[in-house]
Amino acid sequence: MKNIIKVLIVILVAFSLSACYPELKLARSYIESKPEISIMVLPTNFVFKKNLKVNELGSTIGLSELQVDSALMQNSVILQHVSDSVFLETFINSLIVEFEKLGFIVYTENLLDSFLFLKTPAYIFNVAQIELEEHIKVHEDKQEFGDYMYYKKVDMNAINYNFWFELSELNDDKENTKLFYASETIHDQVYGYFTENIFTGYVKYKYNKNEIDLDILYRYSDVFGERYAGYTYDFLMNKYLDENLPDEQKRRYYMHYKRENNSLDPTWTEKFELMEE
Repeated sequence: MKNIIKVLIVILVAFSLSACYPELKLARSYIESKPEISIMVLPTNFVFKKNLKVNELGSTIGLSELQVDSALMQNSVILQHVSDSVFLETFINSLIVEFEKLGFIVYTENLLDSFLFLKTPAYIFNVAQIELEEHIKVHEDKQEFGDYMYYKKVDMNAINYNFWFELSELNDDKENTKLFYASETIHDQVYGYFTENIFTGYVKYKYNKNEIDLDILYRYSDVFGERYAGYTYDFLMNKYLDENLPDEQKRRYYMHYKRENNSLDPTWTEKFELMEE
């Protein structure tokens, strides 16, 4: 049975790759040509933070919106301890390092004069806004014992990372700036199980919780910096596909490049959300 499943998986993968063969072939040629692209990374100066756990605050009657926001921040588990400088340094450095690994020539603001006179394709990648949101995510578990179904809910701390980026081409007369959005969520990990006392029939839920902390939050800022450099590369690669596929053929698949193993795959989720301005 396992062998049959493996064969079916291989067939499905082969079918998927053959279905997007024109895009795959052209994307591979783009990667192998190693285009010389310059990119200027413009960082934001601060990180917006918002604690969404309003229910934990109690009555807010008589408080202004500013006072409520201040009280929420003071009652946050993680956000009140976040250093903008540490978060941004980690994220921007990761972004730049991955851009360089992907073959981009990276410029920063102190090299603006040199960047403005470039002849090769050049882009400005503006980290327009970053927002962190703290909230509660509920872990739900259930198991049947005899004629009864038992349920358990455990609250977990969670952090949303929301990013907005602007990508514009240097000396683009049309001023065709692209606005990208990306969002990620991390949360505590709950490992639990139900156990029944064979003598009393009493059912109890036991669990361990691995909680997210400041180090984990910073670690993921590094992960996302690397990821979004890759998404930017993908966007330019798919732009190349749109411009170079035969006139009668439109791109059917959005291709995603994984630099670590030099692989290409169609994707529906591993990409920026393109927003209308």
